[in-house]
Amino acid sequence: MNSTIECRKCHSKNSINATLCYNCDESLQNYNYYKNDFKVYYKLFSKENMEILEKIPLTDTSYDTILNNIVNINPEITIPAYPTIPVLLKIIKPYVRVQYDSENKHPNFLSFYSFNKIFLNRTTPSNMIPSSIIHELAHHLFNEIIKQTIMHLLNTEKNLYIESFAWYLTLQNKYLEITNEYVSHKVQEYFIPEKFNGYTSLIKILMDNDDLDTKKIETALSFGSSISDDVIFILEHFIKQVNNNMPHISQDNTIGYPIYKFNTQQKIDALYTIIYKTFELFYKNKKDMLPLLDQFNQSYIYYNI
Repeated sequence: MNSTIECRKCHSKNSINATLCYNCDESLQNYNYYKNDFKVYYKLFSKENMEILEKIPLTDTSYDTILNNIVNINPEITIPAYPTIPVLLKIIKPYVRVQYDSENKHPNFLSFYSFNKIFLNRTTPSNMIPSSIIHELAHHLFNEIIKQTIMHLLNTEKNLYIESFAWYLTLQNKYLEITNEYVSHKVQEYFIPEKFNGYTSLIKILMDNDDLDTKKIETALSFGSSISDDVIFILEHFIKQVNNNMPHISQDNTIGYPIYKFNTQQKIDALYTIIYKTFELFYKNKKDMLPLLDQFNQSYIYYNI
């Protein structure tokens, strides 16, 4: 379910969480969406919704619908093109906004993703910007898969608490950080292999956390490998793989762990389990978890309003 907000100037339909029209950049004055409302929070993590999650499984058919719903967030692009900067900026407008990191929050990063915004370092070479955008967009699309799955299972529209819940879920432990980072690197490597300079940020997470369980790392990477296929499926509706006619050898072996793909049912079961257990945590600890999501909400408000 993807509700929209109409631009008063050009009458284009925009995502319900958009603040600027993707077509004409007019302000949508979408202030009602970006506010903390504890009633929305308690309605989301209600006993009724907990029971719905317990009873309704995530099926392969419904998951296909979820992926196509994400594709349809941008209905304007019908012919895939090579990922030049202008092409990417046009594609991603209904999903995220791109801007320079004017506050210099991460001077050592080429780019970073935060709360529906992609930030580029001003020193990032222009020939690295397309791969940087794809990397960060993959982070966003992993988040969007989580959001759309919750929306589908609960038959509800997107709201700020669902966005913050998805943000928490993908970063709640190091194993999901590993999944998240692998997805972004793998998608980047797939579309622009000649500009791929390795799984640097993923390897840093692994090196900085050498006490993690090996089997859980392998599971996180394998889950990420399966999710990366879904993100690639979404993006192939919009962009073409850059092929320089040279055979590309995957750099997966530089990670140091075996990586296999889940079958469809394993992937869906893993996604459902992560969502269910995290949702249950919030349901059982509503008062304690509310300030955390309110804090994330404030970050969404800060970056988008």
